[in-house]
Amino acid sequence: MSRATAYGLYALLVVIWSSTWVAIKIGLEDCPPLLGGGVRFAFAGLVLLAVTVARRRSLRSDPLLVALMALLPFAFTYGLVYWGEQHIPSGLAAVLFGVLPLYTAVIGGLLLPDEPMHPRLFAGVLVAILGLSLAFLESIDLGNDELAWAGALALVLAPLGASAGNVGIKLRAAKLDPIVLNGWAMLAGGVLLTSASAAGESWGEFNWTAESLGSIAYLALIGSAIAFVILTVLLRTVTARATSFLALLLPFGALAFGAVLYDEPVTARAAAGAGLVAAGLLVAQGSGVRRPATARA
Repeated sequence: MSRATAYGLYALLVVIWSSTWVAIKIGLEDCPPLLGGGVRFAFAGLVLLAVTVARRRSLRSDPLLVALMALLPFAFTYGLVYWGEQHIPSGLAAVLFGVLPLYTAVIGGLLLPDEPMHPRLFAGVLVAILGLSLAFLESIDLGNDELAWAGALALVLAPLGASAGNVGIKLRAAKLDPIVLNGWAMLAGGVLLTSASAAGESWGEFNWTAESLGSIAYLALIGSAIAFVILTVLLRTVTARATSFLALLLPFGALAFGAVLYDEPVTARAAAGAGLVAAGLLVAQGSGVRRPATARA
């Protein structure tokens, strides 16, 4: 994959996932959180497996990696994200999820020889998180919800699953079909979330509105089926650490959507926060796209 292609795919993920925070929030108005997440991923998985059958490709994949991705990035991470966003503002959710690079730095540093831990990395990520907090200062109040503290804790823990999943993909998915891998993992993750929902949520609370169905469809097809296949392909060229920096960029993508679609003003504080994030990322790593071995030599 060329450097330009890798950057293009990275930018596409920023655009897609910048919109999903709002889509999740819309869906939560009419659908229990775990049920919404479960239907999203089960539907996305079935679509990807149907595409595989239509392409007449093998449905085989790596069972261990499928299980890891189903349990951690899809069931664990998104179960906590969906549940936590009921109780805290989306701006605070985005800031708390910004700890993803720290988790990835530690897990990747332990398991990926090409991604060692370095003090500069942690310093840069902390600067970036400071910038993120500055930009979303008005929305990081816990509010009056009595479970806001639990929602905040859920969003802090959620990135652990995403970090483990990305490192697992980096270690084992280089020769796997990304459509098949994500299809099985999303389907299994969706079943896990739906099962948890059946045990603890009332499905009678689901309202069959255009907003709830549209949210699930968008999140399943665009935010999951397309986006996670892109991520899997991208991880063949880009470090797990570099993909984790998406968590620091997505809130600003959401700001851009608000400015373009709803004429929401971009404040000087938001611009200053974006500058701090950019500076922090430069300190932490700079370019996340690896050079070919011949170029490094």
